[in-house]
Amino acid sequence: MKVFLNHQEICVGSRVTLRDLLAGQSLTADGSTVAVNNRVITKEEWRETFLSNGDKVTVIKTTY
Repeated sequence: MKVFLNHQEICVGSRVTLRDLLAGQSLTADGSTVAVNNRVITKEEWRETFLSNGDKVTVIKTTY
C-alpha cells in the first residue's frame, strides 16, 4: 500500500503502524509532532495507529 510522508509517496506493507513507518524512516519521537490526515497523534498512540492506503502523515521535527 502507499502512504505519503511529508508529501513523499512511500510503499509499505498492509499492516503497518505509525510507529513502524517512523522507525523505518529513522524518525524518533524526540522533538517530533506527528499527524495522520491532519489529526495529531500522541506518542502513546503510535503503536496502535494502523495506517491505511493513501494516508497522509506529517512529521514536524523541532530542534533546539
